[in-house]
Amino acid sequence: MEARSSRRTTTRSSGQSGNGAAPKSSKGSKASKKRSASKKVLESFNPTTGELLGTVETLTPPKVQAVVDDVAEVQPFWAQLSLEDRARYMRRAADVLLAESDELAELLTREQGKPRVESYSMELLPTVDALKWIADAGPEILADEKIPFPQAFLKTKRAKFAYEPIGVVGVIAPWNYPWSIPFGEVAIALMAGNGVVLKPASLTPLIGERIRMIFEKAGFPEGLVRTIHGGGRVGDALVKSSAGKLFFTGSVEVGYKVGVECAKRMKGSVLELGGKDPQIVCADADLANAVSGAVWGGFANAGQTCSGIERVYVVPEVADRFIEGIVEEASALTVGDPSRWDTEIGPMVSEEQFDLVNELVEDAIAHGSQRLCGGPVEVPGFS
Repeated sequence: MEARSSRRTTTRSSGQSGNGAAPKSSKGSKASKKRSASKKVLESFNPTTGELLGTVETLTPPKVQAVVDDVAEVQPFWAQLSLEDRARYMRRAADVLLAESDELAELLTREQGKPRVESYSMELLPTVDALKWIADAGPEILADEKIPFPQAFLKTKRAKFAYEPIGVVGVIAPWNYPWSIPFGEVAIALMAGNGVVLKPASLTPLIGERIRMIFEKAGFPEGLVRTIHGGGRVGDALVKSSAGKLFFTGSVEVGYKVGVECAKRMKGSVLELGGKDPQIVCADADLANAVSGAVWGGFANAGQTCSGIERVYVVPEVADRFIEGIVEEASALTVGDPSRWDTEIGPMVSEEQFDLVNELVEDAIAHGSQRLCGGPVEVPGFS
């Protein structure tokens, strides 16, 4: 069930493609293209209305290393702080985030398209909890560990296991959870004494900029967290830069490439890639909970979740009742304007994403599946 209520276009003067892809058209997109033709900017559009929300400056791939170098100059000063001092900065960031939560929730809903309730419950509040956990647990986790010597002839020796910052960490963020996923990765890297270069998804650049601003407003050293914008080549340049470790969230195809390039350079990478996550329903399952879990796991964020329920295996004894429950709950979901508190499903993030999902559904039907409810929805006032 998708709300095809808007279109989004991203314009890049460099001609590079971004994470995700631009749909066919958007309200006012031709004029926007003309205005930005001479500027190196990335435009962000509201997927509900097609409204131009703002622009960010893009970077050419050869300039990415210079940004990494700039962060590397600031990072040693940050690394000299004690773990307790870094924890205090984390708590400040949590305070700033809470103070700006309403404004940030509105931006998340306008730029990514997820319902307002989800902007709070699945993006902002989890990062507040994460910051407080990092502040509370970080000093203990990262503290020096004494190494015991049980051998008698080594009793006079002392040794410890000490954690040292990597230096600069790169984070390449996704568009489906553009706040909570990269924010947590940036915060953890900072707690460990590193600087960070963040590349937000090209569909959600304004959210990426606000992540940087939260840390700056919390008093973190200026330039310790930097954002870079552009297409896939900019992300590739970050992977191939001197950044000591990479966090990447995205497709399996691109993840393979990131892992290979990091391995070539003998540096670590954390890859969170797409999945085909199953739910298994046994005969003794609590069907009410199983149905609710399937509907929430399948339709949260309009189904645009890398760990969402994508397929369900149900034993024959309860299959009919389970399917009836799914149809009933799915049919009752409210599709509409994501800024409304009662909306449960907003628009897909882009027209291409809508086309991709619709193609998968139509292909399944063509191969024998049945559509028992739902389908593309034209939302009044946004068609």
